[in-house]
Amino acid sequence: MKIARWMMVVTLVVLFSSPLFAAQFKMRISHQMPETHFLSDDVKAFKSLVEQKTGGKVAIEIYPAAQAFKPKETMNAVATGAIEAAVTTNFEWSGIIPAMDIFIVPFLVTKIPVIDKAASGEVGATLFKKMETKGVVPVMWMLQTRTNIYTSKDKPLIMPADFKGKKIRGTSKIMNLGSEALGAAAVPISGPEVHTALERGTIDIGLTGVDAALTRHYYEFHKYGTVSNNFTVIHVLFVNPTFWKSLPVDLQGAIRESAMTVQKKSLEDSENFKDTSVAELKKKMNVHMQTEQEEQAWQMVMQKPVLDYFLKITGKEGEELVDLISRIKR
Repeated sequence: MKIARWMMVVTLVVLFSSPLFAAQFKMRISHQMPETHFLSDDVKAFKSLVEQKTGGKVAIEIYPAAQAFKPKETMNAVATGAIEAAVTTNFEWSGIIPAMDIFIVPFLVTKIPVIDKAASGEVGATLFKKMETKGVVPVMWMLQTRTNIYTSKDKPLIMPADFKGKKIRGTSKIMNLGSEALGAAAVPISGPEVHTALERGTIDIGLTGVDAALTRHYYEFHKYGTVSNNFTVIHVLFVNPTFWKSLPVDLQGAIRESAMTVQKKSLEDSENFKDTSVAELKKKMNVHMQTEQEEQAWQMVMQKPVLDYFLKITGKEGEELVDLISRIKR
């Protein structure tokens, strides 16, 4: 009898000390990146840190590759409580917060130290406050890439004149302005559709991050690629406010502490992933790394029209953000 009672006690101790029973809060996170992408690994690192620092009181479930919600659905899903948290890009946010396009102004926020200080400083805090007005609690920035590639079939794209009269993959209006300033005509095409567009010759120039150019096999149809650090794709992890308020202050602190660690990690991981992607692309196509002189030539024609448009749609708020970036660069 005593043995049976002792065994029951041991069983209960084991059960209630497992993560399933130890967790007081469940935090589900939706994101769009595939399992093989480094950002997916960074979300997993965030999960591990949070569960460790909260002593298992917060359990995290991850839904990658847009399994739970499509990128455009995540903001509403989190705001309404359909899911506790999500990660999505500055592109998605700029639809309701135009100031998020600060990262897309060519050559403005593209150096790692500048991105780091912008995200962790007043620029990031200002944008976080804007996100809070949309019914979410932003917690962390995660850098995807600052390095993009312009691919072509017949000859490399070195100077702005090489773009004249060419059809280039179009994305958002503000990004298209930069491409049009180079002399190209933007044709709106989503990421997954670019491979087919390259195959059919619908566009002459492919445009994407170096990581996506590799995984989406741009090299199968284009022989040349010019790599440029000319705009930044950055993600935000944001949380449902009701869920956030339900967390004790110490658990909120543990989550924010974990977020800061992973935010820094994403900067390093992005650069490492970029180097690996470029190295692999060089095995499959002729890759040209933009020189400082070429970068200046591109910046001279690309930056002003995009910056003018950015300031037009954001007003004083945009001016203040640009001023903050200028101070960081001094």
